[in-house]
Amino acid sequence: MKFEVRFLNAVRRDLRRLDRNVQQIIQEKHLPQILQDPHQASTLRQDLKGLKSYHFSHQGVQYRIVYEIYQDNALVIILFIGSRENLYDQVRQRLQR
Repeated sequence: MKFEVRFLNAVRRDLRRLDRNVQQIIQEKHLPQILQDPHQASTLRQDLKGLKSYHFSHQGVQYRIVYEIYQDNALVIILFIGSRENLYDQVRQRLQR
């Protein structure tokens, strides 16, 4: 099944805050990997249950792409992209809006 990706508006701001090299790597490598098999990422727990967290690192910095899968619609909605630091608190804040 081929998945489509959509971004929350805030995710576009997340991407602009990242280094251009990281932006390019996400677009060219990591998003295609997520779309190929969105279930490969770690499943989050507790109040973030049902969300996926895809992990990668670049130049010693750990990054996360947090998303939700809508299997029936073949859709992946990216909720957050950023470094691991304070990531889960930021995701919680974004979901409350």
